[in-house]
Amino acid sequence: MVKSRIYQSAFTLLELSVVLLLMTIMLGFSLPMFSNFFESALKKETQRIAQIIGDLKMQAILQNESYQLVFDLKKSEYAVYTISATDSQDKSPHQKYSAPIVLPPPIQFVAVTPDAEPEIQSKFGVEKLEFDKIFGQTYYFRIDSSGFVDLFTLKLKDNRNSIILTIKNIMGDISIGQEKPL
Repeated sequence: MVKSRIYQSAFTLLELSVVLLLMTIMLGFSLPMFSNFFESALKKETQRIAQIIGDLKMQAILQNESYQLVFDLKKSEYAVYTISATDSQDKSPHQKYSAPIVLPPPIQFVAVTPDAEPEIQSKFGVEKLEFDKIFGQTYYFRIDSSGFVDLFTLKLKDNRNSIILTIKNIMGDISIGQEKPL
């Protein structure tokens, strides 16, 4: 008597479960990379600026150096300089960011607002001033060797949206606002 094997070519529930588990793991790793395709260039550039500020803050603490961020609204570019420990007027281009970083078109700086801590504003009557691209201003912000960051708000835009990056406190906490249609 010959027994026929009807179920020989079928998959077991265990095999299907293992395949589904592997597919889920692969999907979990690929989704964050896939979502980057849908992020706007404006948001990516704003996150890049935030990343550079975070890197500079960490370098300032670890290497006991001070840095200066220079935002040029007219040219829509920014540069990073290392400040001499002996003379605060003596500065040289940062080793890693030696050339000015130009924003890719159509992204541009719209406004820079130098901020003061709320306590300082109330005590000394410092008002928030906003200067826009019309004046073609250049703004200087410092990250000192202890990692403290000058407070400022930076507004960027492209053809359709605008976004705001804010240094919230002297510890360099960064907030990036949501993109808003123009």
